[in-house]
Amino acid sequence: MRALATSLLQRVGSLGARLIPTPLCAPLRVATRELRRTLHLAFGLAAAHDRTVILEPHREASAGRISVRLPQGVRWGRPEQVPLPPSLADSGWWSGHPHPITVMPHGRAAANVWFLHHGREALCLRLDLAGSLELLRYRPLWRTWTRC
Repeated sequence: MRALATSLLQRVGSLGARLIPTPLCAPLRVATRELRRTLHLAFGLAAAHDRTVILEPHREASAGRISVRLPQGVRWGRPEQVPLPPSLADSGWWSGHPHPITVMPHGRAAANVWFLHHGREALCLRLDLAGSLELLRYRPLWRTWTRC
């Protein structure tokens, strides 16, 4: 019964979050643009040079490596009070620390998940093996994840 009530609350929250849009806070909006720009650059470099490119947080850029920079106040990881997105609940993914993403020629990538947060808002970047990007946003008022 409890699982049914939780599921119902998640659906109501998700519906409310879609019907009542609110803008993403400015630092996370900048971080979203930076992540998309960096991924686009990595895929372009991998294709142009026919070699792998690695995206890494916290490191200096070097040959074959791109460092991802975040705006001031945006932190890596998922805060404890923010639940995993439903698409990751059964994946076995629990780490809050970002791991490097390897982008290969021909539009492939080593799948990975990155979380960012600023205050109570959070983002989840999920990259699959085919290089498709899913960007989710946690809406604390509705306690749900929605697509960006």
